[in-house]
Amino acid sequence: MSDELQEVEAGQSIDPQVYGTEEVKDHGWWTGRAGLAIPLLMVVIATYMLISQFTMDVAEDVDRPGPQFVPGLIIVALYAIAALLAIDIIRKPQPPEMAVLTDAAEVGKVHAWYTDWPRLAWAVGGFAVFIALLLPIGWVLAAAVLFWCIARSMGSTRYFFDISLGLLFSSTIYLIFGVALAVDLPSGLIFGGGR
Repeated sequence: MSDELQEVEAGQSIDPQVYGTEEVKDHGWWTGRAGLAIPLLMVVIATYMLISQFTMDVAEDVDRPGPQFVPGLIIVALYAIAALLAIDIIRKPQPPEMAVLTDAAEVGKVHAWYTDWPRLAWAVGGFAVFIALLLPIGWVLAAAVLFWCIARSMGSTRYFFDISLGLLFSSTIYLIFGVALAVDLPSGLIFGGGR
């Protein structure tokens, strides 16, 4: 490395020559607003939970506030957060950062997509795996896997730490809701042979 440094003459820059920046393909109103997929997903989940609320069989003699109270709070929170997040994304779109081009042949070319597909796949796949595994293996393990997948989608590479933290969170939620509040969270075949 010292030999390479000696070859550079005084006053000569070792930085590559910059020819321009990549061009953003304008997708109209949607440019910079791809993040609206997140509040949309939150609305879908909240709506699914709301439908489940109306179809839930609750005994008439159940103590108040009852098993629908906490899920009801979560539904309201999901709708509210989704609305606030959507408003923020609509008001302040976040166009992608343009990469610096050091190759003259790349100047003028328009790049079509700025979505990080692998990260999106980890997030969406994590929800799909969570739904598929919730009943067979129970809340604790399925939620821990979901946490790990979401952490991966956000760029985390601390796999052991993420799965350990996921297990801690999912176990804590299970103890609070499943045990203390008697909310029917699936325990799975691993933890007791049933729901």
